[in-house]
Amino acid sequence: MGRTESTTAIAEGTRAIHVALVHLGCARNLIDSENILGRLGAEGYTLTGDVDQADVAILNTCSFIGPAREESEGQIRELLEKKAAGNLRGVIVAGCLPEKFRPEVEEKFPQIDAILGLSDYSNVARIVEEVLKGRKVREDSGGRAPQGQGEFLRLLQTPRSYAYLRPSHGCDHNCAFCIIPQIRGRQSSKPVEVVVQEVEGLVAQGVREVVMVAEDSTGYGRDKGKGHARLPELVDAMAGVDGLKWLRVMYAYPNNFPWGLTEVINKHANVLPYLDIPTQHISTKVLKRMARGGSKESVTRIVQRLRDEVPGIALRTTVLVGHPGEGREEFEELLKWLEEFRFERLGAFSFSPEVSAPAGADDDRCSPEEALERQERVMELQSRLHASFQETLVGRKLPVLIDESAGEWAFGRTWADAPEVDGLVKIHDPEHNLTTGNMPEVLVTAADGYDLEAEVVR
Repeated sequence: MGRTESTTAIAEGTRAIHVALVHLGCARNLIDSENILGRLGAEGYTLTGDVDQADVAILNTCSFIGPAREESEGQIRELLEKKAAGNLRGVIVAGCLPEKFRPEVEEKFPQIDAILGLSDYSNVARIVEEVLKGRKVREDSGGRAPQGQGEFLRLLQTPRSYAYLRPSHGCDHNCAFCIIPQIRGRQSSKPVEVVVQEVEGLVAQGVREVVMVAEDSTGYGRDKGKGHARLPELVDAMAGVDGLKWLRVMYAYPNNFPWGLTEVINKHANVLPYLDIPTQHISTKVLKRMARGGSKESVTRIVQRLRDEVPGIALRTTVLVGHPGEGREEFEELLKWLEEFRFERLGAFSFSPEVSAPAGADDDRCSPEEALERQERVMELQSRLHASFQETLVGRKLPVLIDESAGEWAFGRTWADAPEVDGLVKIHDPEHNLTTGNMPEVLVTAADGYDLEAEVVR
């Protein structure tokens, strides 16, 4: 993760105190990291991207699945080793891991100086101060619960071409494979005016694209009851912010889809005809075991209707293979459906049994090795489908958003490419005319695996 150094500093004597943040996890977690950094910067700490130059290190953890917890714990061990060697004065562990597994974290790693669950992190600077004084901090939170409030002190860690924004916290679904509601709680939506203010603040910083992320974007507003704005009204209001070039919606739960959203996409040029809609599977039997609701027929109707109502829409989905109840027949059904429907973008994951998830103790599943083989087969299929779609773009003139430049090349994205998860457009730029945030029109000259090659239209 890229990091920004603050120009202000809290000092002990004549030496500034440096704090490093190590980020793990998803885009929603990145927003938490940006909140932590923003709070520290506002309080005068010097921020560094180099743990070896820091006095205190903060690790923002992920615990969505077993491998994520293992990665988090491995990072904790590395930081504690640096502390034991005298290279750090304090180690603070924050985020999803201690929020859900606090007793286990405390038992495994008693050397940690402070443990923070999920919050708005308004107290993080004070906690760093306590750690620097040699005190152990064992309070349960770094501030208020992050429900329904604006996030205005973020120190962005993305290129200024894009930034993430979450319109709500938490999730009201109870998918059998997932522990996110146990970590982040029930859904709590922000008021429309608060979200619009956040967008205005991001645009004022030079952000060109806002990427909407939430545990369930399409559930926005349902927790507020009748009369409260829903996702179509929210997106409509966000699209009206002057200077916002692109708006992209991610993590749209397929059931109870708010169909007014397609009208809003068609209405606004800056609302991209792109939607991330995780279907997870297509077998009705498996969807029922996942507690996802819906059926093969209903999911197919939803995604086909999106294609029909939004011409040229790029659809991204996520599928989970190896879930309890998925036999070979159900897996082959999934493969056949994916080949027939041909999603423009797709990610696949293999089932990870979570002890506290309803499906975690269900032994009616294939081996982990076979689940990984199924994941590989899905991605092999998708690589062919992806390549076929990319070829349809060759010869077209398209606007792209430049995220970075390096040497003689600039790297951007089309409407069909969300940051970090989809492909790139590589543009030869020997004269270094393209910089982050530029939006040139390009001619696509070739498809190169998951990426495209292009030249600027003169």
